[in-house]
Amino acid sequence: MQPAILTTDPARPWARPSVVFAAFLAALLGAVLLFSGDSGPVLLLCLVAVAPAAVVTMFAARWLAPRGLRAWTPTLLAVMWGAGGAALLAAWGGAWVSDVVVYVDDQNVLREAIPSSWVLTPLVEELAKGVGVLAVLLLARRAGLRGVLFGAMVGALVGVGFGWIEDAAAIASDIAANDLGYGIGTWIVRTATAPTHAAFTIWTGAACGLAMAKRRRWARPLIALAGFAVACVAHGAVNHANLTGFGVALLTAFGWVALTAAAAVTARLLLTRPHP
Repeated sequence: MQPAILTTDPARPWARPSVVFAAFLAALLGAVLLFSGDSGPVLLLCLVAVAPAAVVTMFAARWLAPRGLRAWTPTLLAVMWGAGGAALLAAWGGAWVSDVVVYVDDQNVLREAIPSSWVLTPLVEELAKGVGVLAVLLLARRAGLRGVLFGAMVGALVGVGFGWIEDAAAIASDIAANDLGYGIGTWIVRTATAPTHAAFTIWTGAACGLAMAKRRRWARPLIALAGFAVACVAHGAVNHANLTGFGVALLTAFGWVALTAAAAVTARLLLTRPHP
């Protein structure tokens, strides 16, 4: 007998899936066009280059949910939102926020009222991803797909999509600014740290999935915000480590991915074991 939190009703259909797919796909194409502005078709090649790491992480994320909850519709929507809608919102929101917090001091030097790299960027990016997590969970709920593990899967998949296009854009940018050898080095690093964004947003997804299962309405936003806060703090810590050195940055990213993977696997095994 499985816990009630893992129940699903596959007989309940998605509402207008073609319309939802079209909207998410349009956002994905918009993000590709936006990020290919400087690098052109090189971005497409870089998307192919980082795809294997993204696919491996995607299947690892899908394992988190029980077999009955691993529907392909929310999987594809989550990945498309991460690579499309979330990337667009993060790019536009990050540019706007950066302009707001920048000022010129008395020595005519540009400064930031709030650090952008490890405070604003994590907040904007996790919020952009979180919007998609919540949207997919609400859509999936109508089809009977719900629960903390399903939410964790969706959150991780949104992170997979976001990391996929961000990694490709970073590689393409390095190739355009330097040379192919420099881009290959970036590809190695980005491939090694591919699960990082999934390890951030999985916390938002798990918290939202858990919140939706709570009967007390007042507790739902608190639980969801707690997971979002963990994602933001972890993202900020990894970004801050990038400022201190390459080795520290890698260790911080690997450490967070390992910690999150251990927590996710433990939760999956505990919540899916048979109950007497």
